[in-house]
Parts: sequence; structure tokens; C-alpha cells
Amino acid sequence: MQPKNILIVGVGGLGQSLVQESLLRGLSVSVLVRNRSKLEAVLDAATLSKLTKIFVGDGTDAKTLDEAMQGIDVVLSGRGADPTLAKALAVAVKRNGVGKLTWPGGTTNVMAEDGITPNYKQLKHLGSWVEGAYKVHGASIAAIQNEHINYVIFCPGRMQSVGKRNPDVASTIRINRDAGPFVSYEDAAWVILEAATTSTYDHQLISAATQV
Repeated sequence: MQPKNILIVGVGGLGQSLVQESLLRGLSVSVLVRNRSKLEAVLDAATLSKLTKIFVGDGTDAKTLDEAMQGIDVVLSGRGADPTLAKALAVAVKRNGVGKLTWPGGTTNVMAEDGITPNYKQLKHLGSWVEGAYKVHGASIAAIQNEHINYVIFCPGRMQSVGKRNPDVASTIRINRDAGPFVSYEDAAWVILEAATTSTYDHQLISAATQV
């Protein structure tokens, strides 16, 4: 059965696109945010009216997560590089019997094009931040994997909005391999929702790219 009830935790740049993509797919969309005023500033009234529920609270608080995850099939995180949140979401997904957690990791944490070299080693010429990103994303990924839940981790390069989805994004998806240095929020949301609503990429690290 295809999942129908989605909880999106964090509605920043990626989270906004996750909301829009989920609604386009006809899903029941709830959100968990820290600040309702900020949510209302980034989503228009028509979009807000389509949300099933809006929960306001800390995404690492067990009681808040238990309330938000009732009746939820899949949890989508709009925030990565946060091992504390990754652990809290994974534990809550397991505790509440949610079917899957999707998480945005980093392109540093998949393999390079040759399928042998860790990608962060190929990217070290970009600066000292690369190894730091690799470590913090790795800690987030490990926190999820260690809970033995069903997950999909999307490992993109740099992300920002381009205002539209690339119709060819599906052809760029790679399993545990770098697909490119950039993906738009719109394309990232499509990939994440495709992973969230099918079993195709379960228990995988996936990447995708956008031509810019």
C-alpha cells in the first residue's frame, strides 16, 4: 500500500519544497515546526489551508514527536547535518511504528564516481569543511542506521531553489554514488518523495543532480 500520511519536520528551504511536492502527489501532509509564525511567512495561505495538521515544538522532544507521528506512514526531515535530531527522529519512528524515515545527508558521504573512493576524499580540494561535513553527516546517518528502521538517505551536493523541477531528474539518481555537485530543492523534493512513497530506495543512500 502506498503511504498516504506524511509528516515533514522542518520547513526551511528544502522543507517548503517537500510540502509542495507532497501536496502535488495528493498526500495528507502534516508539519512539525519550531515557530508557526515563520511557517506562515514562507507558505502562502492556500498551501497552509491544505495541511492536515501543524505541530509546533522541538523536533528532538519525545512527547512532541509521539504526538506528531500518530497515524503517520513516513517522516521526512527537512534538516540534515544534525545527529541529535537524526537520533531523535529515528528512535521516535521506531517507537511509533512509522514505516520509514527519509533524511537529507551530504554528497560527502556517498562513494565517488569510481565506486571505490569515499567521495569526501575526492572533494578535499574544496576546503577543510569537506571532512567536517563528512563526519557530521556520517554521525547523522549512523544514528539512523543504528536504530534498524526503514530509511532512505538522500545525499545531494549544494541545494537551492531554482523555481522549477527538472523533468529529467529521475535519470540522474544514483545508489551510494555521487551524481553531481548540485541539486535544486525542487528536484531534491521529488527524489525524496519518490523514495518515501515507494520501496525502490529503501535502506539506501541515494544521490541526484540538476543541470544548472
